Amino acid sequence: MNKIFGSLEAAGYPRGFQRSLLPEWVTPEVLADDAASSEVAAILAKRLALRVSPLFAQTPHVESLRRNDPKYKRSIPNKSKDLTAATSVAVAVAESIAAACTTPFKAFPETAGALRDVVLSKVGGKWLGLRNLLMMCWAHGVPVIYLSEVGEGIAKMDGMVVHTENRPVIVLSKASDLWAWQLYILAHEVGHIALGHVDPDEILVDEELGKDSYAMEDSDPDERAADAFAIELLNGRRDASYRVSDEKVNSATLADVAYRYGVQQKIDPGHIVLNFAHNTGKWAVGIAAARMLQDQNPPAPLVINEATWGHLDESVFPDDTLAFLRKATGVSV
Repeated sequence: MNKIFGSLEAAGYPRGFQRSLLPEWVTPEVLADDAASSEVAAILAKRLALRVSPLFAQTPHVESLRRNDPKYKRSIPNKSKDLTAATSVAVAVAESIAAACTTPFKAFPETAGALRDVVLSKVGGKWLGLRNLLMMCWAHGVPVIYLSEVGEGIAKMDGMVVHTENRPVIVLSKASDLWAWQLYILAHEVGHIALGHVDPDEILVDEELGKDSYAMEDSDPDERAADAFAIELLNGRRDASYRVSDEKVNSATLADVAYRYGVQQKIDPGHIVLNFAHNTGKWAVGIAAARMLQDQNPPAPLVINEATWGHLDESVFPDDTLAFLRKATGVSV
């Protein structure tokens, strides 16, 4: 087991992270028992979406179950993160959730305008927001999951798409409670799927879609296209860009104006204020306004998890897999 732990560590999976993936019954005494090594290694391989046999080679090495390497996008210069560990966990979780999803996959409309019309007409709501877009994804057989903390010091991506054999799965992982942040990332990942950017057995990872990169200019044509799709989906037009005449606007006034305009135009007010922050650089004002608009609503990860577990039959999972999925998505056992 020590050789296997070492080979995984060398491949980008810290030992503490590896231990965090193991069930509670895997104690130091169990790890000291060579006879248990095959079962423990199999658990790690499953939870990291890796092949088991290479871990038992004369010189243990890491080999992914997938044929295609992940496509990492939106890497911010000088801030690139090692996403090996988080990507592996996300893929393993996505594969399990996809297998338990009983709704057949149905392709999204190819245009953002058409999808917006479908969401507002079939799901309803004051505007196109996080909850009704989540409901539309699940209705199309596209699971959406939230990847919570995967271990101390382990970097996460903001969003990704894992296309399994039979369906794409969207993984949201940005560490933000704001509905508006998760909404934009979700709309961006939906854009990747609708526009055909991710083929079966492929993984697309958006490293960072956070502050200072909200609908940012990007040299990658797929990223620009997904941004344009997201903006049109959320606003009804591709060129939506919000500013106010008062340069000294405070967060309360911004939130009030955004709410009234959002109700009128069926646009999420939280998206409006973050769009404003992106265009003006007034991030403190925009984020404070987004928090005011969210008010006492639950944190966004909780909303995403409610949709996830509300669409799955927990009884289909073995106990150890269920415990792993609940821990990875940040749901209390």
